Amino acid sequence: MDNNPTYKVINLSNISYTVVLCFIVAFLTQFLFAGSYLYHVAISFGYCLTFTLSNNFIAKTYPNRPHWKNVIVATLVGMPFGGANMLFWMNYYKGLSETDSILPALAITTAIAFCIAYFFITQARATTAESQLKDIKLQQAEQEKALINSQLRSLQGQMEPHFLFNTLANIQVLIDSDSHKAKMLLEKITDLLRASLKQHRKDTISLTDELRLLDSYLSIQQIRLSDRMGYTISLDDSISPQTLIPPFLIQPAVENAVVHGIEPSIKGGHVQLNISKEGNRITVEVTDNGIGFNDASKGHGLSMKNVRQRLSALYGEGGKLELIPHSRGGFTTRISIQCEQ
Repeated sequence: MDNNPTYKVINLSNISYTVVLCFIVAFLTQFLFAGSYLYHVAISFGYCLTFTLSNNFIAKTYPNRPHWKNVIVATLVGMPFGGANMLFWMNYYKGLSETDSILPALAITTAIAFCIAYFFITQARATTAESQLKDIKLQQAEQEKALINSQLRSLQGQMEPHFLFNTLANIQVLIDSDSHKAKMLLEKITDLLRASLKQHRKDTISLTDELRLLDSYLSIQQIRLSDRMGYTISLDDSISPQTLIPPFLIQPAVENAVVHGIEPSIKGGHVQLNISKEGNRITVEVTDNGIGFNDASKGHGLSMKNVRQRLSALYGEGGKLELIPHSRGGFTTRISIQCEQ
């Protein structure tokens, strides 16, 4: 594993920092020793650039060695070249006769070089800490996603027996009163269980299979409610039936529309399921004209909270859930996600 992930960044970002530092160092040395500013810039660039180039080379040559060690080695390697460059320009501008200024200049530039080394070490540590923090946040997000999926699968396991027992109870009643309807109900629940078992525990499901499950569910509810409920399912032609979506994402909205919207209504109602596409986003709308939100809709809020958490875990800001009440009763549940062909 690469224990020194920051050396790749040094090539681009730290060179710009080095150039700025070179001009600052030149200003300081000119203030201390006087002379032409370009003279001091030439000396400053000799130190800073040789240090930066040697640091980049050593970091790439020994990528698994701790970064601070590479910086120290690069500083020690760069110092002789920087010193030779300083002597060259001192001789060019003033001649080597002014030996009294060589040692102070070497001392100051050496101190400045180690300050630059400390700056790069500190910056590398900050970059490493930031990278580790991002990794930790990513791991936390993955763990939260897995936890939410586990919770929703547990919820699905709880809801399926509840729905199954209620339907079987209805079949038992209908056997004596309406054997034909009981037979239809038994056929529909058989189709539902077969399709459900086929997709059990999968991370994704095709729209074809999801709509088959929803159609079976709505058919069962329609029979159970003695035809007080109607429903339609519409899939936009631009959407491939094989488009993959997370399972158990639409069913809570459909179930809420039936259980909390249509079933409590004396006159019954209609459930409309529309799936459309715009760009790379799929929008699912479940609309009913039942009684709307009421005191008995606590289950609606809990299931929608679970769906909202799942959308956030799977899609982040790319997943949206809207609950839109109607003024004349009923409501629309709108789910928007990024589609996966």
